[in-house]
Amino acid sequence: MTGEASSSMGPPATPALVPAATWINEIPVPPIVDNFLKQAFARSHYKAMAEEVQGILDKKLKEAGIQFKLSARAKDRQSLREKLIMRCREMDSVEKGKCYKDFQQIKKEIVDLAGVRIILYMPTKEDNLRVKHIIQKEWGQEVKAKRHPPQRVIGPEDDDEDEDEHPKRRKYQPRHLGYRAIHYRIPMKDDEGKGYGWMEGDQVEVQVVSALTHAWAEVGHDILYKSYAFGPPSIEEERTLDALNGLIQSGDLLLEQFQEMVIKRTSLPFKHREQLTTFLRSYWDCGEDEHGESGDYEQAKFPRGESIYILFKFLEKERLNSPMAIRRSLTQLQYPYQHVDKEKLVFIGFSPIPKVASDMSVVICLIRDLLKEKPYMAPTQVRTGQDMCAVMMSALTILQYSLGSAEQAKNYLQRTTMTQEEIDSLNFVLTDRKRHVLLEGGRDEQVVNCQLKAAWDWFRTGAHNPKSFCGFLFRLAEMGCRKELDPVAQLNQLDIGPLSRSCTEDVVGESGPSARDLEVANRLV
Repeated sequence: MTGEASSSMGPPATPALVPAATWINEIPVPPIVDNFLKQAFARSHYKAMAEEVQGILDKKLKEAGIQFKLSARAKDRQSLREKLIMRCREMDSVEKGKCYKDFQQIKKEIVDLAGVRIILYMPTKEDNLRVKHIIQKEWGQEVKAKRHPPQRVIGPEDDDEDEDEHPKRRKYQPRHLGYRAIHYRIPMKDDEGKGYGWMEGDQVEVQVVSALTHAWAEVGHDILYKSYAFGPPSIEEERTLDALNGLIQSGDLLLEQFQEMVIKRTSLPFKHREQLTTFLRSYWDCGEDEHGESGDYEQAKFPRGESIYILFKFLEKERLNSPMAIRRSLTQLQYPYQHVDKEKLVFIGFSPIPKVASDMSVVICLIRDLLKEKPYMAPTQVRTGQDMCAVMMSALTILQYSLGSAEQAKNYLQRTTMTQEEIDSLNFVLTDRKRHVLLEGGRDEQVVNCQLKAAWDWFRTGAHNPKSFCGFLFRLAEMGCRKELDPVAQLNQLDIGPLSRSCTEDVVGESGPSARDLEVANRLV
């Protein structure tokens, strides 16, 4: 669940503890406190403030994809009364007769008259920063984050403190920080509330805590933070809560570490092809654990070498180079087992149907699936003769590699639809000696216009046609999905040779889809 809102800050007070607070009722209420409660404190007003901020945060946090729960509340009148009485008693103990001067001083000091708590399921630094950005974007940069409790540096002098100098020091010194949160004080803006009139100084305290810290705070709140009402907790109680808090902090650290591990496994980009290979090998091994021992299915051949490089460069260019981005396609195509019919369906989508080499099948099917919702958009920059020749040679080399040999690539090209002009132009790319000059940057516009243009237009037309296998590979070449090679290496790798319409060698699939292929296609589409 991404987000969830509730109308209270936590579970109701423990019934057994409530009667213990009645002794405060016997203390005389300072006039300023009594007047504030009667004249200036309307719980419905502060409840409206809290719910207004809660609604805004609920929308913004969901839009940000943060996992959270929200709670909102207004200070309870009885709780506020007790708190103000005790504050006045503390002031009086320091300076006889001192108490609050006016209502504004009370509102300034009691900052949680209206409160919203953001409970983060995964208390990572990144999520806390995203919450901070949302709050400051909505209510202004002047809204600052305040850690609770404030961070302090412990020095050697702390170990030498004389207990006699601290007569009010607690008997038990906690080893853990206790309640930990980030607080924000959000001023109510005039344009909020849809016409509801906020008063001067109205603000909402927003607390950002982890889910585990929230649970711990709710358990320990009445015992530790309301000791004025219930009496001080025993050392055993404090020690127990301190130990629980240590477990909570350890739990928060483990949750953060767990999320980082999951993100690393599923979302972090592959920085190099070895990481992609490792991920695919792990995916193949998981499939083997599930289906391999049964012997009912044959495992897809694992892509290696050039095929992995092509896949990695494609994923990198399309910003899909993370486990999460390609896992859906791997699952959809049912790799590494039960993939045969799915692969056939992919290949039937091309015309003529290619007989793809086994170590390129996974790569072709994955890229095809990832590109199926993305129509070809031709780059707008003007191509030089050098660029055009290099891209087309790269596309033809990928074809040669995808079909397993130069001979199979030549046979496939013979089966495609081309005019004589396009054949002649493609033969220039395949065999002409002037290619070397073009690849080294020689500019011959006549060669470009007369010899390259027809083949280039043929590839580009194919790239717009989802059924064109050559157009599909041209898209990969145009993206730069092959290694950058020097001209000599490019020429040496392309071995298809000249095309001729006299070639009549049979190729599987030449006559179109078989009855079995059509049956599979009809069943799976």
